Amino acid sequence: MGEAGSLCGFHVKVAIAFAEDWSDSAAWNRFVEGHDQARFSHLFAYGDVVACYGYKPVRLAFTRDGALIAVLPASIAGSIFFGRRLVSQPFSEYGGLLVDPELSPDDLHEIECFLREYLARRKSLHMIEMHGNHGIPLELRTTAFQLQNPHQVAVLSLDRSSEVLWKDVVRYSVRKAVNKAHAHDVEAFEECDPDVIRARFFPLYLESMKRLGVPPHSIAYYDRCSSLLSNRMKIFWARREGKILAGLLGFVCGKRVNIINIVSHAGAWKYAPNDLIHWEFIKWAAQSGLRHFDFGSVRYDGQETYKKKWGTEFEEHAYYFLYANGQNATRATLNSSSPQMAKLSKAWSAYVPPFVAKMAGPIIRKHLVR
Repeated sequence: MGEAGSLCGFHVKVAIAFAEDWSDSAAWNRFVEGHDQARFSHLFAYGDVVACYGYKPVRLAFTRDGALIAVLPASIAGSIFFGRRLVSQPFSEYGGLLVDPELSPDDLHEIECFLREYLARRKSLHMIEMHGNHGIPLELRTTAFQLQNPHQVAVLSLDRSSEVLWKDVVRYSVRKAVNKAHAHDVEAFEECDPDVIRARFFPLYLESMKRLGVPPHSIAYYDRCSSLLSNRMKIFWARREGKILAGLLGFVCGKRVNIINIVSHAGAWKYAPNDLIHWEFIKWAAQSGLRHFDFGSVRYDGQETYKKKWGTEFEEHAYYFLYANGQNATRATLNSSSPQMAKLSKAWSAYVPPFVAKMAGPIIRKHLVR
């Protein structure tokens, strides 16, 4: 840990300390879960989750008088496509700095300088890639960082009761679909433990990823999510006549739920199980006192149509890059909604056998860092 001193060619008056390998997980998680913009990928343990891909977790922390005022969770990721870099966070649409909103512009500039000097001392790390901007004050992200991959995220505010959400917020098409599921005796329930992950979730996940044309994670990723994020991990299921139709996986962090995977049997869609478990998850979150239900990214028309019907608000989102020497980003990251990726996705879905997808998917993901 180094005390503030002369950074970026001027004398820093505000005493901020910088820690390159923060180890107090309890203090870290208290800061993260108290921040309105934090997601599960900011939690201390998430770095150990993605370590299953051989990445090294890095936890950069900024303190004043021993108290955390900003954190940057990241992983050192080596890629044959993009080189070696610091990524915050792999396999998530979210990451990046979480900064105390009370910090001054001078504080923010000091944090930027610490990060640039951190990169300058590590010649093999040519950039920091941050997935998201919500925890980064406007003054910092518009002056220090370079933007790429702009898109949106959809968030439903849970600032009213589940009854009001049902009557006045979600659209008629949602209520119709949920009622259809009930009419066909589809029941929803929540269950998530290591055996459920392996025996029920993962086989259905592989089936769904193959259909979508997306390389799958390894089972190790979900095993580590289960063991390291434990009760923060939730799966809501739809079942009819004893058969599982669909599952929706998400994580709780602070007052926010962030869903990341919907898995289902295509033949079961006629019973509207996906809408049912989304609603049951939302209802549970609202009744549990949470404040935000995060649907994640919006990159194409189908996602926009589906997520809009839940009464979500769309927020601007992007990836942000920081370089030690101020160079410009060139081919810095993957744009998963590009026409080229759409073609590759269709080819993967149509031509890659399931057993090949299961073996090759984690290798591809490791090098895409996505």
